[in-house]
Amino acid sequence: MWLSQLRLVNFRNYRGLRLEPHPGVLLLSGHNGQGKTNLLEAVYVLATTRSPRTSVERELLSWRAPEDADLAAVSPAFARLDARVRRASGEIHLELTFEAERPTPNPASPGAVTRTIKVNGLTTRATGLVGQLPVVYFSPNDVDLAGGSPAARRQYLNLALSQASSNHLRALQRYNRVLLQRNQVLRLVRERRQPAAALEPWTEQMLDWGALILHARLQMLREMQACLASIFRDLAGGSELLRVVYRSTVLGSELATPDPPSTDDISAAFRERQRQLATREVEQAVSLIGPQRDDFTFMLDEVDLNTYGSRGQQRLAVLALKLAEADWMRSSIGEIPVVLLDDVLSELDPQRREYVLQRVAEPEPSEQRQVWITTTEPGLLAADHLPTSTQRFVIEAGQVQPA
Repeated sequence: MWLSQLRLVNFRNYRGLRLEPHPGVLLLSGHNGQGKTNLLEAVYVLATTRSPRTSVERELLSWRAPEDADLAAVSPAFARLDARVRRASGEIHLELTFEAERPTPNPASPGAVTRTIKVNGLTTRATGLVGQLPVVYFSPNDVDLAGGSPAARRQYLNLALSQASSNHLRALQRYNRVLLQRNQVLRLVRERRQPAAALEPWTEQMLDWGALILHARLQMLREMQACLASIFRDLAGGSELLRVVYRSTVLGSELATPDPPSTDDISAAFRERQRQLATREVEQAVSLIGPQRDDFTFMLDEVDLNTYGSRGQQRLAVLALKLAEADWMRSSIGEIPVVLLDDVLSELDPQRREYVLQRVAEPEPSEQRQVWITTTEPGLLAADHLPTSTQRFVIEAGQVQPA
């Protein structure tokens, strides 16, 4: 799987870009602030419909005013991202357009942004795009997966699973809608404006969809575990065992077992746990258990890295997780995802850089892969066994030129 064409219009600091990369490694170098991260962000947005850096879509639009003052007065700001993806099943055309509803001269009041998604020329929703271009993205900020908020870890699981399975994405969307409705009914029950029986249909749906989501998470982590431990040993150069332990509000335990419970068993445990907390849920008017409340932690020889790990240990643990994710996704979808490494290798010593490059960049028989790597110091990678076919580009002020 690989991008054969990427076009950007008014995305971040890219007023206009047309890039036609080949399979293999793309090495993108340049000084800070020139647009390297923006370029990888664009690929990630095309893959997931969301940015890894901001939840404010208005920030994705070019901040530079149009050169034509009359046009600026009447035309809303917009950004367009367009890509062609080569997959085993054929070529896919992806297009995202973000458009501000009106000109935004006041940064404090930017206005709403509408989003249009097209796949092969047909307008669709996010469910029709996510999974068309599976990617694994790693940036220095991802170290916060260990030590950061549980919400970020839940989002990581949701996005990884949604890229690998459209059914999981639909289950997640339905669960979130049911959860919103259930919480609203909980408030009405607390205020005695609805009987407790009004909760029952929403609770049943919450149990059904929640069990599917939890089972998928546990299955994913189980499949990644053996690879994760091996990768971490190679990265750290020691014999310590790294595990990912899932903390479930439904099952009431920390789960690191090789075989996750079935969806029926999870649903039964979910039902019993919800029954125990029913009174508290009404009192607080919120659903207290479920995938939306779960978390996971990195355990290194029984030490919780989320709490006690050094920054270096956390960085290697998250990098191992991302490399294991790439292997898991390849096994799940039958193709190698596009890998995006944003200024990651410069933080590693030469031996670890070489190991990472060998894992993500070495070609497999009859398979094509694509790896996008950004760096401010291309000289660091000169001797790190980059493939001879590596495509080298220099990025300066939103312009991409062959090196």
